[in-house]
Amino acid sequence: MAQGPRERLLTSAIALMCERGVHATGLTELLQHSGTARGSIYQHFPGGKSDLMEQATYAAGRFISRLITSLLETKSPDEALVGLIDYWIYELESSDYIRGCPILAAAQSGASEPAIQAAAASVFHDWADQVTEALVGLDVSRAQAEPLASLAISSIEGAITQSRARRSTQPLEDLKTVLVPLTKHTLMTAA
Repeated sequence: MAQGPRERLLTSAIALMCERGVHATGLTELLQHSGTARGSIYQHFPGGKSDLMEQATYAAGRFISRLITSLLETKSPDEALVGLIDYWIYELESSDYIRGCPILAAAQSGASEPAIQAAAASVFHDWADQVTEALVGLDVSRAQAEPLASLAISSIEGAITQSRARRSTQPLEDLKTVLVPLTKHTLMTAA
């Protein structure tokens, strides 16, 4: 099924955020990339570029949330983290380190874009909450699960950033050697 202008704008905003960030993505680029008319932005996003970027942040967040849900449905939390890390390794390598995380880009949009930053904060919180609930469901105390889940999301985001800068997935591989055993140990001591 063909995407309409709203979906094309969201898809383009996410792609350009991954590559360039929020502020480096201009309206002209968005229109060219999405193949939409200028009026489409204001028709579908009355607040203009800021509104579009906020909604793109939530849309990208839902995509990764579905990935996390899918991984947690079939894997233990430590294995799910490996799956999430492997997803980012694939994304970075297949894009020649051009595509990063759009949620991190949204978080870095600055104080001039509070709605976009708030969207990023909400998405990060949701991802950590998914991991927290999976851990709690396996008898890890909430007092242990919440900081571990927050650490996992923060560490993955930081490793994505380092990997892009270094043009190497080694930071993500390093994360597998530290975060995954820590998570597995937490699960074993909770049982």
